[in-house]
Amino acid sequence: MVRTLTIAIVLLSASAAAADQRTVPENTLFCPSWAEAHEHSLAALNNGRPPYKVNWKGCIVLKKGDQVDLVDVAKTDGANEIIYKGKHWFTDGGPF
Repeated sequence: MVRTLTIAIVLLSASAAAADQRTVPENTLFCPSWAEAHEHSLAALNNGRPPYKVNWKGCIVLKKGDQVDLVDVAKTDGANEIIYKGKHWFTDGGPF
C-alpha cells in the first residue's frame, strides 16, 4: 500500500514538473477545447462570423504578462495547451 502511494506521488509530481511555467507574450484567446479554438480561427477569417451555426462554450482572453503552465505546443500546427487557474485551455496556433 505504501509503495503504491509512493509511486502515485512520484508520477503526479513528474507530470506537474512537465508543465513549463511561461508568461503570455501577447493578448491571446484560449478556449476549453481545441475544436472551439479552431472554430474561432475560422470565424476570424470571415469577419467574426462563423461559417455555420456553432455553440460557443466560452473562451477567455489572457493578457500579455499573465503566468500560465505550458503543457504542449503541437509541432505540426503550433496549437498550444496550457493550464490556467487549474483548467486546461487551448489555442489554434500561437503564441508560444
